[in-house]
Amino acid sequence: MSKPTLLLLFFFMFATVVQAHHSRTAFDLNNEISVQGTVIKVRWRNPHVRYVLEVINKEGITETWAFDGHSITGLQQMGWSKDTVKVGDEITLKAFPNNKNSSRGPDMQSGLYSRVILSNGTMVPPLEGAEAPKAEPQSLTEEEGKTKEKKNVFGEYDVPSSKDFSGTWEYYLTLDEVLILGKGITHPWPLSDEGKRNYAKYDASDDPAFSCKEYGSPQIIFDLYGRNWTRFDNRFEIQTEGKDTEHRTIWLDGRTKPKDYTPNPVGFSTGKFDEYGTLVVTTSGFPATRWGIDYGLDSSNQKRLTERYTLTNGRKLGGTRMFVEVLVEDPVYLEKPFSIHGVFNLTEKREFPAANCDPETASAHLEYE
Repeated sequence: MSKPTLLLLFFFMFATVVQAHHSRTAFDLNNEISVQGTVIKVRWRNPHVRYVLEVINKEGITETWAFDGHSITGLQQMGWSKDTVKVGDEITLKAFPNNKNSSRGPDMQSGLYSRVILSNGTMVPPLEGAEAPKAEPQSLTEEEGKTKEKKNVFGEYDVPSSKDFSGTWEYYLTLDEVLILGKGITHPWPLSDEGKRNYAKYDASDDPAFSCKEYGSPQIIFDLYGRNWTRFDNRFEIQTEGKDTEHRTIWLDGRTKPKDYTPNPVGFSTGKFDEYGTLVVTTSGFPATRWGIDYGLDSSNQKRLTERYTLTNGRKLGGTRMFVEVLVEDPVYLEKPFSIHGVFNLTEKREFPAANCDPETASAHLEYE
C-alpha cells in the first residue's frame, strides 16, 4: 500500500467528521505537502476545524492558506485541544493541496490537513516520518508478543465485549466509501418516477449539511460518528458524537407515539428482541426531509424504517461487532422497500463533548472548490 493511501486511511480512521461529508475530490490525495507559516485564524467549530496560515513562499511572496480537516472530536481523539494551535503560532501543516491552487492567486491557496508540526518539533498525531522522533527499538516479552500477534485491524482484542448493546460504537467505513462521500447516491435505490425526478436535480454544492440541516435516518444511522448506546429497563438511549440534535430513544415497553408528538429527523422508535437476540426497531414519525434517504434523494413524511441490530463476532469474542440492516420504505420516492447494511465496531468507552454544527464553518470550504 502506498504512503499516500496509508496517510489517507489514517486521516479518515480518526476523522469522525461531523455533518458535512463533502467530497474530497477537490484535493490531490496523492501529494502530501508541508506548508509552514504563521496562524492568523483558528475556527474551532464543527463540522471541520479550520486553520488559516500566512505563508512566505520561496519567491518571497506572501500567501494565505486555508486548511480544512478534522472535526473537534476527531482532533481530540488524536491528542489535539483547542489550544494546541493558536493564532500567532509558527507551525507546519502536513496537507493535501487543492487541485486548483495553481490557477488561483496567493490569497486563495487551500488544502486538507492531516497533521501538524508545532514550533517545538512536536508532531500531532505522532506518525513515523522525517520530522517525528525515532523511537528506540524495544524487545517484547513472550507474553507481549502473543498479545501483539492476536491484534487485528478492528482491535476487538483490546475491548471488552458488549452483552446488551451498551458501549461506544463506531461505523466501519471502507476507503472506497470515504472517497464517494458527497458524490451522490450511495446505494442502488429502486427509485419511483418521483424519486428519479427528485434525484435528477442533485447538486453537490446544495448539500443541506452545509447549512447544518439534518438529513435524518437512514443517513444518520450510517454516518461516520461514534455513538454511545446505553441500556435501561424500558429503553435504549443513543447519543451521537458531536451531534446533540441526533439523540435517539428506542422504547422497549410497547408505547405508541404521544398525541403531541412532533415529527423530527430522528423519528419515533420502538424495539423488541426476536428469538435470536436481534434487536428489531420500527421507526416512523419523520417530516419530509431534503436528502432524507441518501445524498441528493429526499424523503417524505411516509418514510418508515425497520432496523435490525445483531451483536456478533464469534463465540469467544462475543459482541464486539454490531451488524445493522435497515429496510427503508418511502412510497413517494421509492418504487419498493430496499435494505441497506453496515457494521459497527465496539471501541473504548468515551464521553462525547457537546459540539454541534456551525453553519459558517460547514460552508466555508465552498469558496475553494
